[in-house]
Amino acid sequence: MLLKKLSKFFLLCIIVAFSFSCSVQKESYKFLSKKKIKIALVLAGPINDSSWNEAAYKGLKRFQSDHKTDIAVVEKVSLADSKDVFSELADRKFDLIIGHGYEYGFILKKIARKYPETFFCCLGGEISMEPNLCSFKFKDEQYGYLIGLVAGLNTATNKVGIVVGKNVPSVERTITGMRKGLRSVNPKADLIVSYINTWSDIAKGREAGIAQINTGVDVITHLADVSGIGVIKAAEESDISVIGAVTDQHDLAPTTVITSGIEDASQLVYLVCENYYEKILEPRTYSFGLKEQVIDLTPAYGNIDPTTETKINRLKDQLVNLEAAQEEILENAHKKSK
Repeated sequence: MLLKKLSKFFLLCIIVAFSFSCSVQKESYKFLSKKKIKIALVLAGPINDSSWNEAAYKGLKRFQSDHKTDIAVVEKVSLADSKDVFSELADRKFDLIIGHGYEYGFILKKIARKYPETFFCCLGGEISMEPNLCSFKFKDEQYGYLIGLVAGLNTATNKVGIVVGKNVPSVERTITGMRKGLRSVNPKADLIVSYINTWSDIAKGREAGIAQINTGVDVITHLADVSGIGVIKAAEESDISVIGAVTDQHDLAPTTVITSGIEDASQLVYLVCENYYEKILEPRTYSFGLKEQVIDLTPAYGNIDPTTETKINRLKDQLVNLEAAQEEILENAHKKSK
């Protein structure tokens, strides 16, 4: 029964993605022959948030180390200031400019039209359709589904919580996936969601975590960047299980973080840069997940029962195999239709 549910879930996700990719009109961008390219990264938060922004920064630094690239990083850029920041970077002749966050999407679309010789990329969004603009995004429902599996198999109270920074599309997709994953292994479990309207307030994250724990939540996670550190602190103080988010957060609470869900923004940034470097970056939306090893789980570090951990890993492998098989079916169907 679970396998059938997984199959239907991933087939639907793939059909939607496949249909979208087939509808995109590809246009050409003229890559220049240069000995050294210049890449800029624009972040909404700080580069030391132990999460989304820091991971992106590390990805760019790794690419710079591998390819001797000139880079610039601008952190804590609000949406209101982003137009000026992107324009200034384009005026400084950066070849590739990456906006790390879906919120930059519409600004990038306008800026891309003004600077056709610069390639722009929005991470976490789904906006392109300009010859020099692409999007790189995670398969957020996959990430949520995976976290839901872990939570559902580790809760004793059947109350699972997630603290969210802000209500944005990628977060909502993650929550949708988390509900499905949770109920696929534990139909009696409930998911409690708290929105705190900030990515950078540790105290608010802790307060929201405590409030959930007081209702009986015994497994908690977050999608709250810096604020998520407060959620982990609340879990540690109450001695309940917490699932780290986006990066490996085990070191923040070694006996409390049972595993971390990985959305490897570091690798996503690296792939954008690599595709540009190899002159194969296209004006479309790229999606990455379990199959591409951009979404994953960290080891449990002994904080999950071995039998449960084995079951989680088996289910994760099933997800990967199902997605690969269904993509092959769709690809073959597409070839036959030509």
